[in-house]
Amino acid sequence: MNDVFHEQLIVRKKTSGEKVKQVLIIIGGVLVGLITFFIPIINTLGPVLLVLAIWGAIYLSRNYNIEYEYAVTNHYLDIDKIIAQRKRSRVVSLDIRKIDYFISSKDSSMFNAQKNDKSIVQSFDCTSNSGDENVYAIVANVEGKKTRILFEPNEEIVQAINKFFQKKPYQIYR
Repeated sequence: MNDVFHEQLIVRKKTSGEKVKQVLIIIGGVLVGLITFFIPIINTLGPVLLVLAIWGAIYLSRNYNIEYEYAVTNHYLDIDKIIAQRKRSRVVSLDIRKIDYFISSKDSSMFNAQKNDKSIVQSFDCTSNSGDENVYAIVANVEGKKTRILFEPNEEIVQAINKFFQKKPYQIYR
Protein backbone atom coordinates (compact mmCIF):
# COMPACT_ATOMS: atom_id res chain seq x y z
CA MET A 1 0.00 0.00 0.00
CA ASN A 2 1.18 3.53 -0.73
CA ASP A 3 1.18 5.45 2.52
CA VAL A 4 0.90 9.21 2.32
CA PHE A 5 2.67 11.51 4.78
CA HIS A 6 3.25 15.22 4.35
CA GLU A 7 3.78 17.90 6.94
CA GLN A 8 4.26 21.64 6.92
CA LEU A 9 5.15 24.19 9.57
CA ILE A 10 3.66 27.72 9.45
CA VAL A 11 4.90 30.54 11.70
CA ARG A 12 2.08 32.85 12.75
CA LYS A 13 2.85 36.54 12.33
CA LYS A 14 2.10 38.58 15.45
CA THR A 15 -0.59 41.24 15.26
CA SER A 16 0.23 44.74 16.49
CA GLY A 17 -1.90 44.09 19.59
CA GLU A 18 0.10 40.97 20.42
CA LYS A 19 3.37 42.88 20.01
CA VAL A 20 2.14 45.60 22.37
CA LYS A 21 1.07 43.01 24.97
CA GLN A 22 4.47 41.33 24.70
CA VAL A 23 6.30 44.61 25.36
CA LEU A 24 3.94 45.52 28.23
CA ILE A 25 4.55 42.15 29.91
CA ILE A 26 8.32 42.70 29.79
CA ILE A 27 8.06 46.30 31.03
CA GLY A 28 5.74 45.14 33.83
CA GLY A 29 8.20 42.44 34.86
CA VAL A 30 11.07 44.95 35.02
CA LEU A 31 8.95 47.42 37.04
CA VAL A 32 7.87 44.74 39.51
CA GLY A 33 11.50 43.72 39.93
CA LEU A 34 12.65 47.31 40.48
CA ILE A 35 9.87 48.02 42.98
CA THR A 36 11.25 45.27 45.20
CA PHE A 37 14.31 47.44 45.83
CA PHE A 38 12.11 50.10 47.45
CA ILE A 39 10.19 47.85 49.83
CA PRO A 40 12.31 47.70 53.01
CA ILE A 41 11.21 44.25 54.11
CA ILE A 42 12.22 42.53 50.87
CA ASN A 43 14.90 44.83 49.46
CA THR A 44 17.64 42.38 50.44
CA LEU A 45 15.99 39.95 48.03
CA GLY A 46 15.74 42.70 45.43
CA PRO A 47 18.33 41.37 42.95
CA VAL A 48 16.88 37.86 43.09
CA LEU A 49 13.32 39.11 42.68
CA LEU A 50 14.39 41.38 39.82
CA VAL A 51 15.91 38.45 37.94
CA LEU A 52 12.85 36.27 38.65
CA ALA A 53 10.43 39.00 37.51
CA ILE A 54 12.33 39.60 34.27
CA TRP A 55 12.65 35.84 33.62
CA GLY A 56 8.90 35.38 34.26
CA ALA A 57 8.02 38.27 31.96
CA ILE A 58 10.18 36.90 29.14
CA TYR A 59 8.73 33.42 29.68
CA LEU A 60 5.16 34.77 29.47
CA SER A 61 5.88 37.01 26.48
CA ARG A 62 7.21 34.03 24.51
CA ASN A 63 3.67 32.58 24.57
CA TYR A 64 2.92 34.90 21.65
CA ASN A 65 5.35 32.94 19.42
CA ILE A 66 2.91 30.60 17.69
CA GLU A 67 3.42 28.04 14.93
CA TYR A 68 1.01 25.64 13.27
CA GLU A 69 1.94 22.22 11.97
CA TYR A 70 -0.22 20.60 9.30
CA ALA A 71 0.21 16.86 8.83
CA VAL A 72 -1.56 14.60 6.36
CA THR A 73 -1.15 10.92 7.16
CA ASN A 74 -3.04 8.75 4.71
CA HIS A 75 -6.62 10.06 4.98
CA TYR A 76 -6.22 12.04 8.21
CA LEU A 77 -5.42 15.74 8.60
CA ASP A 78 -3.94 16.85 11.91
CA ILE A 79 -3.35 20.49 12.78
CA ASP A 80 -1.28 21.25 15.88
CA LYS A 81 -0.60 24.58 17.56
CA ILE A 82 2.94 25.01 18.89
CA ILE A 83 3.48 27.76 21.45
CA ALA A 84 7.00 29.10 22.00
CA GLN A 85 8.47 25.91 20.50
CA ARG A 86 7.82 24.12 23.78
CA LYS A 87 4.11 23.40 24.11
CA ARG A 88 2.10 21.51 21.52
CA SER A 89 -1.66 21.09 21.46
CA ARG A 90 -3.91 19.48 18.89
CA VAL A 91 -6.24 22.00 17.24
CA VAL A 92 -8.12 19.50 15.14
CA SER A 93 -7.82 16.00 13.74
CA LEU A 94 -10.21 14.86 11.07
CA ASP A 95 -10.81 12.25 8.44
CA ILE A 96 -10.33 13.89 5.02
CA ARG A 97 -12.98 11.59 3.53
CA LYS A 98 -15.58 13.22 5.82
CA ILE A 99 -14.80 16.84 4.87
CA ASP A 100 -17.87 18.63 3.51
CA TYR A 101 -16.05 21.43 1.67
CA PHE A 102 -12.43 22.16 0.77
CA ILE A 103 -12.33 25.68 -0.66
CA SER A 104 -9.47 27.84 -1.90
CA SER A 105 -9.56 31.60 -1.29
CA LYS A 106 -8.94 31.91 -5.04
CA ASP A 107 -12.52 30.70 -5.54
CA SER A 108 -13.84 33.91 -3.99
CA SER A 109 -17.58 33.26 -4.29
CA MET A 110 -17.48 29.95 -2.43
CA PHE A 111 -14.86 31.19 0.04
CA ASN A 112 -17.01 34.22 0.91
CA ALA A 113 -20.11 32.03 1.17
CA GLN A 114 -18.52 29.86 3.85
CA LYS A 115 -17.25 32.98 5.69
CA ASN A 116 -20.84 34.22 5.96
CA ASP A 117 -22.36 30.85 6.89
CA LYS A 118 -24.25 31.30 10.17
CA SER A 119 -24.62 27.56 10.75
CA ILE A 120 -20.90 27.15 11.52
CA VAL A 121 -20.58 26.66 15.28
CA GLN A 122 -16.80 26.84 15.73
CA SER A 123 -13.97 28.23 13.68
CA PHE A 124 -10.19 27.78 13.84
CA ASP A 125 -7.81 30.25 12.18
CA CYS A 126 -4.58 28.32 11.65
CA THR A 127 -3.05 30.71 9.13
CA SER A 128 0.19 32.68 9.26
CA ASN A 129 -1.72 35.98 9.56
CA SER A 130 0.40 37.42 6.76
CA GLY A 131 -2.43 38.09 4.30
CA ASP A 132 -1.25 35.58 1.69
CA GLU A 133 -3.63 34.42 -1.01
CA ASN A 134 -2.93 30.75 -0.32
CA VAL A 135 -5.67 30.33 2.32
CA TYR A 136 -7.95 27.31 2.22
CA ALA A 137 -11.10 26.65 4.21
CA ILE A 138 -12.30 23.27 5.32
CA VAL A 139 -15.86 22.88 6.50
CA ALA A 140 -16.49 19.63 8.30
CA ASN A 141 -18.43 18.08 11.15
CA VAL A 142 -15.95 17.85 14.05
CA GLU A 143 -17.25 16.16 17.21
CA GLY A 144 -20.84 16.89 16.19
CA LYS A 145 -20.24 20.60 15.48
CA LYS A 146 -20.12 22.25 12.08
CA THR A 147 -16.57 23.61 11.99
CA ARG A 148 -14.56 25.91 9.72
CA ILE A 149 -10.78 25.56 9.60
CA LEU A 150 -8.70 28.19 7.82
CA PHE A 151 -5.15 27.19 6.95
CA GLU A 152 -2.37 27.75 4.40
CA PRO A 153 -1.26 24.40 3.00
CA ASN A 154 1.53 24.06 0.47
CA GLU A 155 0.96 22.25 -2.82
CA GLU A 156 1.96 18.84 -1.40
CA ILE A 157 -0.65 19.07 1.36
CA VAL A 158 -3.33 20.23 -1.10
CA GLN A 159 -2.59 17.30 -3.42
CA ALA A 160 -2.65 14.86 -0.51
CA ILE A 161 -6.03 16.20 0.66
CA ASN A 162 -7.43 16.10 -2.88
CA LYS A 163 -6.31 12.49 -3.18
CA PHE A 164 -8.68 11.47 -0.36
CA PHE A 165 -11.36 14.16 -0.71
CA GLN A 166 -14.41 12.31 -2.02
CA LYS A 167 -16.61 15.19 -3.11
CA LYS A 168 -16.44 17.39 -6.15
CA PRO A 169 -14.04 20.25 -5.42
CA TYR A 170 -16.38 22.92 -6.75
CA GLN A 171 -19.76 21.69 -5.59
CA ILE A 172 -22.28 24.38 -4.72
CA TYR A 173 -21.92 25.50 -1.13
CA ARG A 174 -25.21 25.34 0.79
